[in-house]
This record gives sequence, structure tokens and C-alpha cells, in this order.
Amino acid sequence: MKTLLTSLFLILITTNSYAELYRDIGPLDSLGDIKAKFPHASYEPVKAAWVTESDALYKITGQGLNGTIVVKFSDSRPIFRKMLLDNPDGQNNDVIKKFSEESDAEALSVGWVRWVPDTEIPLQRFILKYGNPEKSGFDDEDMSPYKSWEAKGLTAYLSDNGNHVVRVDFSFTKNEQRQAWKNKKGAIPPWLQAPENNPKKKSNKSFKTDTEPARP
Repeated sequence: MKTLLTSLFLILITTNSYAELYRDIGPLDSLGDIKAKFPHASYEPVKAAWVTESDALYKITGQGLNGTIVVKFSDSRPIFRKMLLDNPDGQNNDVIKKFSEESDAEALSVGWVRWVPDTEIPLQRFILKYGNPEKSGFDDEDMSPYKSWEAKGLTAYLSDNGNHVVRVDFSFTKNEQRQAWKNKKGAIPPWLQAPENNPKKKSNKSFKTDTEPARP
């Protein structure tokens, strides 16, 4: 195990695939961590049609925040509850039961982050900061045009004329997730041990907020 973790750590420090974080919201941050970052913000749970018992979606607003932050969380409690049902006499059930009964603040961990600014932002500013986008296209669900910086885990959705950014999605690369698991859990799970060939998928689930800027 020690050799495996050492090898994975070498992968981390020799690979440059790291995402752009929005307001320092990182992978494995809990809902409690987010509330500690923004203690005076308002948190509104959102029941999007695709949200399952293993997901949670929160809209975050407040004075001092530019626009709206939407955070998709993963909830592992249903998995732990199923483990208890499938193996009621398991030797680790005390630990599993503890995880299954965690509060929302403890159990919900960040999956991805969306930022919807108060006003549209010129696309050229993103190009000046991040360079030319690696990918362009249209969202599968609402045909929104987008530009993507895949190595940064960043996708900017554009106005219909393609000149302004109306919302930005921030996803985490595997390297980001490996580092978070190593720092917070002390080990890297099997599903994150494969090399990262495609740092980021194009987009996350479509979700519009009532604060999203109107398009021209």
C-alpha cells in the first residue's frame, strides 16, 4: 500500500492537469466546509428533475458575492445504508453506520460548481486569462454555445452572439480529486487510480437559475 501511494503521489506532482477552482471550493469539501467559507450567505436547496437520493443541489447567494453560486453535492449515505442492509452482520458495520447517519453538513461533498454572475462578462477576458479555449460547441440539452478549457476543468457558456459569458462551470480533474482524497482521507480510492487521459468532460447537468443574465 505504501508503494502504491508513493507512486500515485509522484503522478500528482509530475502531471500539470489541475483545475481552476472557484472561490477555493474544492473536491471533497463538505456542505459544512462551504458554509464555513461563506458564513453569512443564504443556502437554498434546489430540487432539479435529475437530482437523486445520492445528489444534492444548493443555490448560494448573499451580499459580497457576485451573482449566484450553484454547487452540486454527492451524498454517500444511501450507499452506506445499502451496505448495512446487504450485510447486516458485517464486522465494520459500526463505522458504516456512523457514516450513514452523518448530517447534511458532514455527508454532502462537492461534485461540481457553477457560477452565474450578475452581469454578462466579455469572453475576451477569459481568453486573456486562460488562453485560447481547447474546445467549442453547443450544450446537448439547451443548445447553449460554450467554450471549454478542459485542462483547467472550466466551461464558459455564452450569449447567443457568442461574445459574452453568462455562466461558468467548474469541474475537478482526477489529479484534483486524488490530492483531496490523499489530504483528507489519507488514501486514494481504486476508481481514481487510473491515469487521467481526458481531464474533464464537457459539461455538467443543465440547470438554470432565476438570476441568470438575460441573453440578447
